This record gives sequence, C-alpha cells and structure tokens, in this order.
Amino acid sequence: MAKKKTSKQLSPSTVTRMQELGSAWIFKRAIQDSKGWHNWESFTKDPETFNELKKIWMTVGKVEWDDKVDAEWLKSFYKQQKVLLRKIGRPTFTLFTRDGANQPGRDEFPWQKSSDSSQTFMEWVEEYIGTEFKIGNKDNWNPADIWLIQRESHWKEVIKNATKTPKKTKGSMVAQLNQFNQIFRTLFRNKQIMGISLKKIGKGPADYKEVNVTQRYFRKIESASMKLTGVKCYLGTKRINIKEDRDKKSPTFGQMIVDEEAEKRSIRKDLGITGFPTIETQDSWLFIDDPDNDVKYKVQIKNTSTDKMDNLKFEPTEEGKGSARMGKATRAFVFDLMKAYGILNKFPQVHQEYPKTKTAYNRTEMNKTAKKIENIEAKCRSLGMAVITSNDSGEAYNENKLDWGSVDKPAVLGPINIKETMGKKGEAWTANSKLQQISFLNAVLSQPKVDVNKFCTDLIYLAAKQGRGGGFYNSGYGPFGKIY
Repeated sequence: MAKKKTSKQLSPSTVTRMQELGSAWIFKRAIQDSKGWHNWESFTKDPETFNELKKIWMTVGKVEWDDKVDAEWLKSFYKQQKVLLRKIGRPTFTLFTRDGANQPGRDEFPWQKSSDSSQTFMEWVEEYIGTEFKIGNKDNWNPADIWLIQRESHWKEVIKNATKTPKKTKGSMVAQLNQFNQIFRTLFRNKQIMGISLKKIGKGPADYKEVNVTQRYFRKIESASMKLTGVKCYLGTKRINIKEDRDKKSPTFGQMIVDEEAEKRSIRKDLGITGFPTIETQDSWLFIDDPDNDVKYKVQIKNTSTDKMDNLKFEPTEEGKGSARMGKATRAFVFDLMKAYGILNKFPQVHQEYPKTKTAYNRTEMNKTAKKIENIEAKCRSLGMAVITSNDSGEAYNENKLDWGSVDKPAVLGPINIKETMGKKGEAWTANSKLQQISFLNAVLSQPKVDVNKFCTDLIYLAAKQGRGGGFYNSGYGPFGKIY
C-alpha cells in the first residue's frame, strides 16, 4: 500500500496558505463566535472548528488531516489566538480574511468575504495600491497575512474618497500613500481594520507587537542605533563528491567515502587548499545588535535561486525566532538605501555584471576580489572584530568577529577557490553569487563606522517593514500586528 501523503510533502507556499487560513478561521471562532479553548487538544473536540480546519487541508493541500503530523499546527493556532485575545480582546469584527487574487478554492471559504463584495479584502487592497500607488507587491507595503475587519464597505469608500487622485504624479502618489497609511493607522488603533502578520509558533509562548501604529513607535525606531558586530563569508572549499561505498567487498562498504578520481583533481594542494572545488557555503551573513531593545539579528545574504545564476536577496532573522524569518528586504529599497549612503556605485546590482566562467574570472578580476577582501578585513579590524580564518563555524556573533571559514590567507586563496568553483559543472552560480556577496559587504563596509551602523539599522527596518516613510527609500509602510 502506498504511503499516505501528508502536509509534510507539500510545497512551503501551499503550507503557508493552509496555516494562514487556519489562523484566520481560529481567530474568527475565538473573537466573533466567542469560543474558548482550555488547550490545543480542545480544537479536536469542537466539531465546527476542527471540521473547517480539515476542509482547509483537503481543499488547499489536497491532503487529509494527520494528527501525528499536523498537531503542531493546532499548538501554534492555540498560542496565536491566546496572545491575540489577551492583547486586543474581542472587538466586533465581522470579517476574518486571508486570500488574495487567483487563490484556487477561495470560494470554498465564504466566511472570508462580505455578502456585498465579490472580492476578499486582500484582493481589494492588492488591486487598489497597484492602481493608485504603483506598488506591485502588497508585501512591499504591508506584510500582514490576514485581516480582521468591521464595516468593510464603509471603510473602503472612506479610503477611496480620501486617497484617489484624478492625475497621478510621483508627488501626488507619495502624498496620498502617506494619507492612506495614516487612515489605516487610525483604523488599526480603533480596531476597525487590523492586519496581522503571522509566524508559526515554536516551543515557547507566542509574542505580539504592533508595528507602524503610533507616533511613539516611530520616534522609538528613529532614535534606535544598532551596531554591526560580526560578518561571516566563508571562502573555503568543501568536497561535493562524497558518496556511499556500495561495493560489498570493500572494507568501507556502507560508509561515506571520497571518490578517488575526484580527489586527484583536488585543487592546488601545494597552496594548502583541500576539498573538491566548490565554496563551502552559498551565503554570507551580517550580525547586528540592537542594544536598546536587547535584540540581535542576523542577515542572510544569498542567491535568490538555489540552482542557477541569479541576484542577491537579503533576509534577516531575529535571534530566538529562527523558525520565523522577518521577510526579505525589497531589493529596490535596499538599493535606494545604498544610493542614499553613497555606496551603490560600489555594488553592481545584477549577476550579469559579475564573471560567470573561469575564463572571464581572469587575473584582473581576481585582483579586484582580493582587494575587496582586504578592504573588508581592514574595516572589520577597525570596528574591533577579530578576523577568523580557521574551521570556526559557530554563528555566535556577539564576539565581534569576521569569519572567513576554513581558508587561510583569504585574500590570496579566496579568489583561487572562487575561480576553481567557476569551472565546476553546476557550481558556477555559487561562485558568481559569492562575488556578489563580497561586493555587497565591501560596499557596506567602505563607510565610516557611524554610517556602517546607521545603514545596518535601516536595513533591519526595511526587512521588517517598519518606518513612517517619507524618506529616501520608500513612502511608508502600513500598520500591522505581528504574532511570532
């Protein structure tokens, strides 16, 4: 008998939709229907609540609910609704909605839409900000996953009457978007329309905080001063030709061994380089400390694609919430930020501007990389960071260090490793991405210490979609509550 498919075999995007719809449904039951549960197991004893969750799993994921696999979601839903009720009580919301446009099966969940609209609120918001403000992705304005709403039709008309303009210029769109955000902040505070950003809850209790809602909040983040405390950019190599020995007559049968032919091709042993030619990690990291709020962040810088040439993405994670990334910082906003700090000219923005082959990565290009590595080292030392060129793979970033990984003389051997990786079939994209990462780090660290730290502060707020706007990189983010 074939093994039954469960939610664990589904794509991340499908699982995300399932859990966000599940959260919206649980919030509806907890707030609008005044349901109360003593623990997460209580969901299974509430037929109306539990049957709808199972319907979401079957409609969206095409899988049956599996208690062994999916119980973790019940625990997460329970913690989410518990913290939300504690923070906002039970306002008289009439809509609890998640789905946007082109979501198959959305009509199977009529509780998402009001009777006088063919759209969910998410669809309307996506369409409106695209038409009025030329914002192509809703998450670039507000990362809320679900919406809790009173008097939807009334507030739509208020918003449209206040923010529509007959002729759209850049200035008018900025002004109207600022007003749009102010209206949403007022509606949020008055519990008329509340967007909620969700993350799966781990072992501890859920947390809740409100973002971009009050002037006090804006003043707090605008006075915050974070600090870059560490950089990790591994330039060593690793073997990718390790395989299981399946020769039953071999003394190493069943063990993981290195292909001898590949070992013979191991790069430049006379220079101390070991391993088959591919870079030991596909990413780099910035480690940032926010001492005022006792929070630490790590920003992953890596290829957008996982198997081909592509551009970089920038994605921070808050320490202690590793299962819940904050969201990618919008590339265009990162570049606007770099332009404002006068460093964009040091960072070619697309992968096509970097070498892709061993031939293209000639001595001149290798020397450029070596110089950038030297610049990164010099600035990190001036910032008080120890330079690590060993097998130290720890991610502790409160020790002030620049970690190059398992490579000695990174300015000498790093470019050689990258060049060799360029020549390995299926690995050239990794080398190309590493060149982009080095260029980005060099640009950021080319600034005076005070600007390095200011830039890192702004980068975190960009990714977290926090800020009042009106500045150099965007025209403001919408208000939302964050459960994480």
